[in-house]
Amino acid sequence: MNENLDIYFKPIVLVTGFGPFIKHPVNASWEAVKLLNKDEIEKKHNVELVQIELPVIYENVDEFVPALWETHEPILMLHVGVSSIAQHLTLEKQAHKKGYQRMDYFDQCPANHTCPADGAVRLHTKLDVDQICDDFNNSDLPEGVKAIASLDAGRYVCEYTYYRSLSVAAGRTLFVHVPAGHVAGYGADNTARCLERVLELALRQAQTRQ
Repeated sequence: MNENLDIYFKPIVLVTGFGPFIKHPVNASWEAVKLLNKDEIEKKHNVELVQIELPVIYENVDEFVPALWETHEPILMLHVGVSSIAQHLTLEKQAHKKGYQRMDYFDQCPANHTCPADGAVRLHTKLDVDQICDDFNNSDLPEGVKAIASLDAGRYVCEYTYYRSLSVAAGRTLFVHVPAGHVAGYGADNTARCLERVLELALRQAQTRQ
């Protein structure tokens, strides 16, 4: 073995989408996430991109999300979910600890409707969501596409996942809700390109926190 061999590990960007659930047998979030241009992202930003599909199950979030942080130590964790009411890309600013009363894919909800991760009643991302939206909306985008900021992530598995990650590293975590695939301008390919731009803007901020 060459003792002078310099092994270089690129920082990891981890992007998650969700699998199917009621009314969304094909989840637009994972359909877009799996179409991210891995080679281009890795070359452009000098990172390793990891794409993970998460089941819509609270218990799995409790197990997998902390494990993803521990295993990969990502410089950025970008969670992506679908919203049946979203008309545009919706960037979430915060997540709540309590109020998870909607049943998951296995008809379960958390004990006491509460996320067990340590943290305050609300946790906020330390990334500047308004700035990301402004920069995104000033980009060259498909017609009708834009990003908006939100304070209501839906009190479902999406927000529960966001809270889990914010409790680990609020300065390196962002959640994006994408519209369902039938919304004009938000087919899987277009949504993937939009997520690539959000990733770029969020990564730029996360890197300054290292």
